This record gives sequence, structure tokens and C-alpha cells, in this order.
Amino acid sequence: MPMGTSIARRNEPLMAHGDRPLLSCYFPLGDPRVPVELLDIYAGEGVDVVEIGMASPEPFLDGADVRASMQRADRTLWRRDLGALLDRLAQFRKAPHALLMTYVDAEHPAFSDRGLWEGLDSLLVVAREDDPLAAELEKAAAAEGVSVSAFLPLPMTAAEVARAQKASFYVMLQSNDGPTGPRKDIDPGNAERIASLKEAGIRAPILLGFGISNGAQAQEACDMGASGVVVGSQVLRAALTGAESLKALLRDLRSGLDA
Repeated sequence: MPMGTSIARRNEPLMAHGDRPLLSCYFPLGDPRVPVELLDIYAGEGVDVVEIGMASPEPFLDGADVRASMQRADRTLWRRDLGALLDRLAQFRKAPHALLMTYVDAEHPAFSDRGLWEGLDSLLVVAREDDPLAAELEKAAAAEGVSVSAFLPLPMTAAEVARAQKASFYVMLQSNDGPTGPRKDIDPGNAERIASLKEAGIRAPILLGFGISNGAQAQEACDMGASGVVVGSQVLRAALTGAESLKALLRDLRSGLDA
């Protein structure tokens, strides 16, 4: 299936269609239990960014839900699966942005196939601090006109904050310590962290991720100063349950953000 037929907005500002809070939701690339047709629900329920999760051999920050999904995916079929995903999004007049979330490793397909970037709006790399391969991936994406997002893990370091200052799409701030997965509460310290990041000159939208699983928590994140939320594990759980469960979750998240 051809790639590059998707949205192709690339450097369009993320909040070009209004200043409502942003909803970024995970979609596992290549997981046979999560059909690409479910993207229709993402588009219909107000998801602003589809965070496309590429399978990794070492997803060191992810919990059981995402790890199991990555194990089900066949990474050798990434081109076919990514093409199908982007083509599905392209059918919508106001399609969500397409962001590739990927861990870094020496065998990453982007190092051997420049076609990986076709149709993507942004790249978010998860890597250990000062990993030179992360910088190489970001440089390759930027050279193809793909905006760079940044992941800020806890505890925040000066080096990671400096990296986030260069983000042009959004900054994902780890809202709770530990691996991904739903949490009962959001760390109240996020309000101070978000304020400090804005004081440090970060202008890209700051989204909270890790643990957010319902509309009330999404609203709480915005009350702390976030520009929106990234929801992964809970969306994946809902998708595995079925279309109606996914629709109900996304509607609840969107409602919480817009409250």
C-alpha cells in the first residue's frame, strides 16, 4: 500500500484549528488485535493526534499493556502497516495529526529507509539521556520536514529540558513516576513542573502522559496548566475490548478536556 497519501501537513502548527485542549491517543502499529478501522472512532471522537506506537525490542518505560501489544506486532511489516494507517487517516477531511512514537535502537528502520517519514507530522523519540541515536533519528526526521516532539521523563534534568526547548510540535511530560499504565491519581507536582517548563521558555504545547485514563483526570491535567493529555494504556485496553468501549472512553476524555 503506498505511503505518503496521508495528511502531509508537516509544519502546520498543532493548534491551528483552535485553542481547545489537545487529546493525543496511542495506536499500536501492527498489533493484529487492534484493527486499523478503529481509527475512524479516533477521528470521530475528537482525537487531535494519533500517537503511532512502533514496536521496540526494549520498551523500558512501558507497562504490561503496551509491552504485550508490541510483542504481538511484526516489526518487519512496518511499512505495510504504517501505510494502511496513514491511508485510513487520509480519508477524513479533518484528520488527526500523525505522530510516530518510537524507542531508539541501532536496528531502527528509519536508519535504512527514508520512506518512513512520508505522511507523518511529528516524531517523538523515547531514549535514555544523551543517546546519540536519538539525535540521529530526530535529525533524519527534520530533514524530511517532520516536526520534532520531545519526551520529558521524571526526574527532569537540565539536559532533557534543553532538548524539550527545541520541540516544535509538542512536549510530552511524564506525569507519574514508573512505567505506563492507568493510575488512580495524578501527581500534584505536575503543576509546578509545567510552570517551570513555561518559565524555561518552552513554547510548544505541554501534554501530560503516563497514567491518565479518564475525563476527570484529563480535566485535572488542564487545571494544572497542561495543554492537553496523552493517553496510551487505557486507550489500548478499550480498543481490545471493542469499538463501543473505545468510543465511550474517547468521548469521556474529550468531554473532560472541553469542560
